[in-house]
Parts: sequence; C-alpha cells; structure tokens
Amino acid sequence: MKRPLITRRRVLALISLVSLSGRALATDDELARLFSELGARRERQARFNERRFSALLKAPIESSGTLLFRAPDLLEKRTLEPQLESVRIEGNVVTYEGAPRGGTVGKRTFALSDAPLLAALSESLRATLAGDLPGLRRHYDVSWSAVPAQGQAQKGWQLTLTPRERALREAVAKVVLRGAGSEVSAVEVVEAGGDLTLMQIVPLSASSVPAKK
Repeated sequence: MKRPLITRRRVLALISLVSLSGRALATDDELARLFSELGARRERQARFNERRFSALLKAPIESSGTLLFRAPDLLEKRTLEPQLESVRIEGNVVTYEGAPRGGTVGKRTFALSDAPLLAALSESLRATLAGDLPGLRRHYDVSWSAVPAQGQAQKGWQLTLTPRERALREAVAKVVLRGAGSEVSAVEVVEAGGDLTLMQIVPLSASSVPAKK
C-alpha cells in the first residue's frame, strides 16, 4: 500500500503554522515581561492632558491635571483646568468632587459599574499599571504590538483592548494604550458611537505633584 505523498503546498502550510505558533509564543512572552515591568512599580504620579472629540461639538473639550495610581486599584484623576474637580476610584467605588458652587463643594459617591465609559478608562488603566494581565483579559481581548518610541531609549509598545462584555461593548468600541518600557504615555478611548477621548500622560516625581487645595 502506497503512502500518500505530502504535497509542497501542505509542507508550506505546516511551516507557516509552526512559524505563526512561534511568533504567538514570543508575543505572549514579551507581553508577560511587559506586565511584569509595569507591576513592579506600586505607585505612580503623572500629569495628563485630555481632549474629548464628539460629533456634537464644534471643537474638542480639553482638560488637564494630575493622575495618581497606587496598587492594587486606587486611581485618582484631579482636573486642574478648566475647573477643579477630582474623581477617585478604589475598587468599585467612585468618589466625585466638583468645583465649589455657592459656597458648597459638590461631592457624591457611586458604583463604577454604573458608569461604563469611566469603567472602560479606569479598568484598562488600573489593570495595566498594576501589571494585572489576567485581570485585563477578563474584561478585554488584548492585542500587543511593538511600536517606535520617539525620543525614548526603551522599547515602545501598544495595547489594543476590545471589550468582551456586552454592556461594555455598548459603550466602548476599543481602548488603546501606548507607552515605552514601564511607562504609559497615552490612552485612547473610542466609544461605540464614534466619539473619541485622547489622554496624554507625562510621569511626575512625587516632589513635583501640586498640593491639594
């Protein structure tokens, strides 16, 4: 009984499959190393500049301020311009404090799960900064790629996150994080309706963080 001949096409297909599997393993290893580096720092402080684009607006809404992250899950965003406000997220609890109005300070607390857009931004950023890849993958399909990092000696990277949960997909199409080494330099949130939020992040030393007023 003659053995079937292995055609050249099949050989090429097998070689291609082995090559793709090898690249996938290499990518997983690099992603694991990246998250190990990210999680090694327990606290981070940074300045941010944010622009929000919407089809309903003639010009983007711009804001700036500071960010504080403290492992495992504390994230605080303090907006200094155009007006003072802060959003503090710890676990699933959000504390919002607005600018003084009429001699009083607007303050309220609510569940993060009640604000899908805020949850998309905070959960992606908190899990990434904490180096929690399994936690990130519970909520997102994660795609990693190496990218050029201008003016950086460290290797640049990009994470593209696609929501897995239906409730989150109804609010957000994808989240893209960019950085170099163990620093996150930008976050891009593309909403399901097409609106876009871009946040640029610049690391700060603890001594240069503005004091709370």
